[in-house]
Amino acid sequence: MSIPVGDAYLQWFYNNHIWKNMQYKGVRTLKLPSDMWNYQEIIHERRIRFVVETGTRHGGSALFFADHVALYDGCVITCDIHNAERQVKSHPRIHFLMGNTASLKTVEMVATLLPADRKPGETFFIFDSDHSAQHVLAELEVFKTIFLPGDTVIVEDSCVNGHPVRPEHGPGPMEAIMAFQAQHPDVLESDGRREEKFGTTMAPRGYFRAKATAG
Repeated sequence: MSIPVGDAYLQWFYNNHIWKNMQYKGVRTLKLPSDMWNYQEIIHERRIRFVVETGTRHGGSALFFADHVALYDGCVITCDIHNAERQVKSHPRIHFLMGNTASLKTVEMVATLLPADRKPGETFFIFDSDHSAQHVLAELEVFKTIFLPGDTVIVEDSCVNGHPVRPEHGPGPMEAIMAFQAQHPDVLESDGRREEKFGTTMAPRGYFRAKATAG
């Protein structure tokens, strides 16, 4: 049985480890290029000022986001459990945090760095840290308390566990998405237009707009 062209391309891109050899301005960036293009279009279409990222790793995506939100005098808040692999040591528009991205304490730190008067739709949340279903679900549970209506929410690497790559992974972001939506049907609305634009993504069923604050 043949598989969709987009799935075949993603399997080729992923299984040949091309995603492990991507750089932005010389900094390692573990992303699918078409997703990154999508992200910059979203930022400029919606005039995003703030990006909140879980999973800093090398810092390439944080640097990418910082360059784009600079046009709106914005900033990036990125958090990881450690900084051992980080290549970007400092940047005037990036706040580097360390901590468990599924903890309320981390969300509280993020909240202190976001303006109290930020407007609905101005923030882009991207979840890209530990890809176990348990961790991603816990992240969504704690971060939902600071979503505002219209905010962009991306759950990355929902392609693992056979969707369509790494079938041996075990429950991951896709399963977390399904569980979260079942528990909180009124928090996130699928942004299918964006997800489908390039025919493939490392975040299948992972593009959303926030519908309401869920404190």
